[in-house]
Amino acid sequence: MGMDVYGVAPTSEVGEYFRNSAWSWRPLWDYVCKACDIDEERHQAGHFNDGHRVDQITAKRIAKRLRFLVEDGYVEIYRLNREAIIEALPAEKCVHCDGTGVRDDEYVQGACNGCGGTGKVPHMESHYTFSEENVQEFAEFADHSGGFEIC
Repeated sequence: MGMDVYGVAPTSEVGEYFRNSAWSWRPLWDYVCKACDIDEERHQAGHFNDGHRVDQITAKRIAKRLRFLVEDGYVEIYRLNREAIIEALPAEKCVHCDGTGVRDDEYVQGACNGCGGTGKVPHMESHYTFSEENVQEFAEFADHSGGFEIC
């Protein structure tokens, strides 16, 4: 599943369409909302692909703020801090072997292939990615979108 974001009145090709997997969109939208002072209702609405709209003025404000944050190094600092926090999260019990490290089912007999036999897997949050490049691409899209709709 992914998030397709369409420009409402694009001023160029870059403002027509932006796409992220759910694994990339959620951290990006969280960052956008926090960094751009987007209210909680819009924040929550942006996590669903049911057509939430952001007007042109807000889209331009988002683009301007994100560009500033990239240029001044704040996005990179945020990324590094986020990665450190995620790395410090405790591992979770493997659902494939119920934390035993061993499977005996129709697919695997012996060491669990889901956890490599450890019974633990990285915290779920580690699957969500965040990058400066993605922030930059979204800023460009937002600037040229004429407002956007999250589908």
